[in-house]
Amino acid sequence: MPHQEDIEKSAISNVEELSEFPSPPEENDYILKRHGTLKLNPMPTNDPNDPLNWSELKKFYHLFLVAYMCMCGTYFGSGIIGSYASLAMEYKTPLPDASYFTSVQIVILGTFPFFWFPIMSMYGRKPVMVFCALAATGFNIGCGFAKTYGAQMAMRALVSVFIAPSMALGNIVVTELFFNHQRGSRNGVWTMMMTMGPCLGPLIMAFVEQRAGTKWVFFVFAFMSFAGFLGWLFASETLYLRGEDHGKEKRYFFGLITRTTHNLKLIEFIEPLFQAKDYRVSVASAAYAMVCCYSSVLISVEMPQVMGQKFHLDAQGVGLQFISIIIGTLIGELLAGPLSDFWMKWRSRKRGLRIIEDRLWISYNGFICVVFGLIIWGVRTQQAKEGVWNVTPLIGAAFASVGAQIVTTVLITFSIDTNPQASVSIGLFVNMVRQVWTFIGPFYFPPMFDTLGVGGACGLMAGLTGFSGLWVVIIHIIGIRRNGVSLL
Repeated sequence: MPHQEDIEKSAISNVEELSEFPSPPEENDYILKRHGTLKLNPMPTNDPNDPLNWSELKKFYHLFLVAYMCMCGTYFGSGIIGSYASLAMEYKTPLPDASYFTSVQIVILGTFPFFWFPIMSMYGRKPVMVFCALAATGFNIGCGFAKTYGAQMAMRALVSVFIAPSMALGNIVVTELFFNHQRGSRNGVWTMMMTMGPCLGPLIMAFVEQRAGTKWVFFVFAFMSFAGFLGWLFASETLYLRGEDHGKEKRYFFGLITRTTHNLKLIEFIEPLFQAKDYRVSVASAAYAMVCCYSSVLISVEMPQVMGQKFHLDAQGVGLQFISIIIGTLIGELLAGPLSDFWMKWRSRKRGLRIIEDRLWISYNGFICVVFGLIIWGVRTQQAKEGVWNVTPLIGAAFASVGAQIVTTVLITFSIDTNPQASVSIGLFVNMVRQVWTFIGPFYFPPMFDTLGVGGACGLMAGLTGFSGLWVVIIHIIGIRRNGVSLL
């Protein structure tokens, strides 16, 4: 079974001795000249075309391209929130039915990467992303001309199918381009953009909806996906064959398509589900999904209904509320990626070895921020006077966003660290768990608010988030004890 042996081996120990990673003598001079050290993991080859040897500028171009496409995936789903009323009126459907245009995108983004990544392993990342970005452009244009509810739903579903590969590509490209000691901050770039998509969408597209109309909301989406197409057209292939397969790939159509030695097997389409066997990946994925659902998705989806109705805000007014989430996300990333990488280096020097569970210390700050942020947002919204705008709920939203970004970056990086060789499968599994859980959430949020009130519902979800943080504490303690070192 693919990667099963890797998973079992990685479960035994994740301690990395801080010693030099030797390479053949003929490669030492080039690697030392290029990187200034031989203490690299993974060790690059002496091939300038090896993505690990690319210039930092070229690496960051590809990282930001992936981050941009991740942002598009969530941006396209949330960007129509301000258009729900006009879509419901145009298609003569109840307002809640318009929200299904977002719901269908959430569930497809969680499942269809399973279909695309075996194809990427055979033909490379670039040709799939070029084709998918161009197809998404066409179907976004189709959304703008859809005349019926069914046609619009079909167009939205097809957009989601072709934007889906980008949702799990981030951790894979980071693994292909960067070394272990850089992955915390680099993973933070694309996770931050993915997290900002649900708040940037309503903020920006509310102005488009109010000034230009619903049709232009979809046309802007088309421009964005076409920009991604151009970006990938001029990008390089990040898939690089190593070991016995080195140099065996074949390139077609002026280097656009790379045919690898990989042979497609049906089991690969469900292979990521086997990652559930590793309790560390399962627990980290579940805790991350809980935080994402009860912070980013809850506040983004319910902001128009809860705060919009409470304070009598129009589409632009609701969009402006999302600035608090953007600020919180930016602050959270500053406290997540760079800090976790620095923390891991410090702990590694102190111990003389690298233990991946040490990274989890940083996530606890995130869980605390999410718990307090949710309570503040819910309670202060409920206590606010009808029709009188109040800034205090947004302070809670910002705190929750800070925590969500910290947890996102740390737990995704930790999951990949459990077995970097299986980064593709792990990324797909984490993405699937997150998307399925966040797809379910909006169906029970409104009944919870009606039954418990906004404050009570947020208090309950804050408690569930805190409980998920205890799961992370447990796998932290187990990992430390397994490696025979002290917790502190």
